[in-house]
Amino acid sequence: MSEPEADLDREATANRLMQRLSGFAQGIGLSGTDARQIIGRVIASDPSAGDGELMAKARTWMLIALG
Repeated sequence: MSEPEADLDREATANRLMQRLSGFAQGIGLSGTDARQIIGRVIASDPSAGDGELMAKARTWMLIALG
């Protein structure tokens, strides 16, 4: 996959995860900006992971960020 395609794929993944995790993030009092940053870092840490694995990791990282 070329770099522009990879960037588009990461952006699409980030948008999907943000949509799915927005209620969770709001529920724990995390801003949308912070949630999007965490999701971006999660995707960067393991770009080949599936949505389910990325969502689980993002939830964990969001909870850690509150600490």
